[in-house]
Amino acid sequence: MDFGRVALDQLDKIDFSLVPDPPLTEQVLGGARFAGAKLFLGATRWTVPEWSGTLYPRKAKAADFLTSYSRQFNTVELNATHYKLYGRDELLKWVNQVDTVSDSVNHSGEFVFCPKLFQGISHRGALKGKEELVRSFVESVQVLDEGVKTRLGPVFIQLSDQFSPARQVELLEFLASLPVGIQWMLELRHAAWFEQSQRMADFYRTLSDLKIGLVITDVAGRRDVCSMLVTVPRVLIRFVGNQGHPTDFTRIDAWANRLQQWYQSGLESACFFLHLGKEELVPSFGIYVGRIFKEQTGIDTAIPVLEEEPTQGKLF
Repeated sequence: MDFGRVALDQLDKIDFSLVPDPPLTEQVLGGARFAGAKLFLGATRWTVPEWSGTLYPRKAKAADFLTSYSRQFNTVELNATHYKLYGRDELLKWVNQVDTVSDSVNHSGEFVFCPKLFQGISHRGALKGKEELVRSFVESVQVLDEGVKTRLGPVFIQLSDQFSPARQVELLEFLASLPVGIQWMLELRHAAWFEQSQRMADFYRTLSDLKIGLVITDVAGRRDVCSMLVTVPRVLIRFVGNQGHPTDFTRIDAWANRLQQWYQSGLESACFFLHLGKEELVPSFGIYVGRIFKEQTGIDTAIPVLEEEPTQGKLF
């Protein structure tokens, strides 16, 4: 993810503190701990050959990467659905690969895909008049929810950087028209959505009434989009790291504390996605995140177990 990235030599000048919860978040999460709370941890794709020998067996074939991935993480940010409308049979192949995985040592075996809405709906022209495209998209991704175990997580709608509150009425009408039965999450990027005004406060309350969640993006160059706004008791967090910079770890520690507070207040589920800038860092960083999140929140989640490197010169 290039959105909001800054040069590495500028990171020490940035205040990465998580802002206090706004009043709406306190209202939405203003209850007791939810008994069935869940915590999903994952990356943005599974097609990474560099993970062979760490996340994946050394001799793993590309066709087996998703099966290996789903043994290590319990969710994936499904960006592929943003770029084309997939047929049900194509998505069913992915479901079948995940369904071959039973409960493993590092998570319960529960695994969900989090598809991103097709860009032909969200990024091309007006939102109005996209009913047929929405229907096709929903019919496709619902195959993820039709097996013995549900594999459909939140579906997120990313809007472009240029999509401003000037189109608020159009956006709310579109969101109100979306099919029920799916947890829709909205990712806003234009800076004006995060201005402190009564208009914006009313907008987020309307999202809460519509049961539309929000994507929280933690990225160095746009601290406003890391808003801590929660409109439903479920969150989707896109964590944009900086190639293993020390601040990546202090930021994760802060998230562990905030998630612990949110779960104590009634958060039902969180999906946390790692965008690190270097794919080879995902295995070891994923272990760190999984361990500290489980320790701090008390909720089981994915903690990768790296494949052992072969010992040279030994037969047994």
